[in-house]
Amino acid sequence: MRRLLTTVGVFMALACAATGQEPRQGSAKASLPDNTRQSFRAELPAAENDVRTARIELDAGNLFFRESNYPRAIESFNRAIALDPSFFQAHYNLGVAYIDARQFREALAAFKEALVLRPGFPAVLKYLGSLHQKLGEFEMAAQYFSDWLAIDPKAAEAHNGLGAAWARLGKYPEAEASFENALRIEPTSSEALAGLCLAFTASRQDERALEFCKRASDQAPQAVMTYYLLGKAYLNLHQYENALPPLMRAAELNPRDGFVQNNLGLTYFGLGRYKDAVASFQRATQLETGLGEAYTGVGSVYLKLKKYREARDAFGKALTVEPASAVAHMNLALTCLELKQRDCVLEQYNILQELDPILARALFDRLYRHRVISASRADAPN
Repeated sequence: MRRLLTTVGVFMALACAATGQEPRQGSAKASLPDNTRQSFRAELPAAENDVRTARIELDAGNLFFRESNYPRAIESFNRAIALDPSFFQAHYNLGVAYIDARQFREALAAFKEALVLRPGFPAVLKYLGSLHQKLGEFEMAAQYFSDWLAIDPKAAEAHNGLGAAWARLGKYPEAEASFENALRIEPTSSEALAGLCLAFTASRQDERALEFCKRASDQAPQAVMTYYLLGKAYLNLHQYENALPPLMRAAELNPRDGFVQNNLGLTYFGLGRYKDAVASFQRATQLETGLGEAYTGVGSVYLKLKKYREARDAFGKALTVEPASAVAHMNLALTCLELKQRDCVLEQYNILQELDPILARALFDRLYRHRVISASRADAPN
């Protein structure tokens, strides 16, 4: 589930061209809608020469921006602001340049200054919501998207952003409502469809999730996320044959996505294709070194193949990355049981009692049958 939550932010893109200029060739940026474009006007009195010079600096910054020279663009926009602190366009363009330079905290500060000069300006609220989303500050993201919707209730992108923030906060009913609002405004919105797919998957409504995952992949046939989510929905329903094609397509579109590879591993495991499963899990560990679930996958395959020492090593790596993984502790206990390593078994059992009493109960029953633990053991889980 973690991957579903970490990827929801993709629905809110952070790329827009500076207002009043066209996106450069090959850029992912999109110019703002016409109703957000603003001509320059000084917001507070400033010396006439300073205003003219500030406009020259803005034009220079825009030129550097189009050339992808973000440090020079940032310098020019900052000089324009120093000359005329009320110059909204300079604050706004500075925020955009900071985004392209991947200086997100600085971008936040620039857009907050812009919002002081133009309270309720939709494009600024969009950027502030998106930036807080990018930085994992989902309560703040939700607030800015809500502020945007208070001004423009028909902004589908704001509903999508708010839905993404609610999903990251685990507020799935609110997320579903937001994505459904977006879909009513834009019935073919792939972002809203993918958001509903994700929200229903996260709340374990797998059949409903599958419906929206299919529609999302139809609307965005080149999007890795939609294929990933579709494959994940089938995987959750244990429909491994159906999960394989979309996950393979996702891997084809982005071969370096470790989470796609991990889910491919789970699918191959479900199909009994253990060699392919190990290969996918191992690729996942190489691409996402912090993905303990992939190491657990490797260990699970080895455990299935009765390669117990290899399994033990893999589960040990999984627990190094994710010490609280109840599944890894459980499987390591079963591996140690096969290796007749009683101390290891009891250590994992004791840890499981704290982490997951249900798995601990299942392990206790297994250990009792193997006479590792007596039925009268005082700390047997309820």
